[in-house]
Amino acid sequence: MARNKPAAATGCRPITSSASPNGAGDRPPLSVLSIVLRYFSHWKLWLIFLVAFQVAVTPAFAQVSKEYQLKAVFLWRLAQFTQWPSNAFENNDSPIAICVLGENPFGDALDEAVRGETAHGRKFVVRHFRSVQEIKTCHILYISLSVARQVKEIIAALRSRSILTVSDIEGFTRSYDGMVRFLTEQNKINLRINLKAATAARLVLDPRLLRAAEIVGNE
Repeated sequence: MARNKPAAATGCRPITSSASPNGAGDRPPLSVLSIVLRYFSHWKLWLIFLVAFQVAVTPAFAQVSKEYQLKAVFLWRLAQFTQWPSNAFENNDSPIAICVLGENPFGDALDEAVRGETAHGRKFVVRHFRSVQEIKTCHILYISLSVARQVKEIIAALRSRSILTVSDIEGFTRSYDGMVRFLTEQNKINLRINLKAATAARLVLDPRLLRAAEIVGNE
């Protein structure tokens, strides 16, 4: 079942839901909402993501930690706040590829999170890679903790490509030129963004996302 998409918003006002061409889903149960609220520490950030959080609680989700269930939602929501250059896609119907490099901490949660969703009129596809050399088409790349020792080489290999890089790795945005870091502190998730790195990759990030995140430069 498709889930609500955010309507356009200006300034610091929260994004409100709008009718979806695929039909609106039911509101998530209270237990799922409480998970979302507990993990967000910045009110603007959780308002941005909460309005479209329509995740069904399935057995596939139950096998994954609540933290990574939420991060799976973050990944596809990031796509709605990111603009890629036109040559990042083969054609107008090409999907947005969300990729995982290294061990997959999401289980099936990422596949479930993107099911029936769209961003910029494009559907999603989830791909998994064991090495950076395998990556052909990718638009959002989650770099797993399992390849943390290779992160410097991975970022260097992707430097000329318009791929939004995301990770939990310590120092990802400050020391390694990664673009988005999931920063989990006291059971809360913040976003830390290296805007300079994203701009160098010809990615345009929505100002609403930037206002809700911590913007950093390289150390």
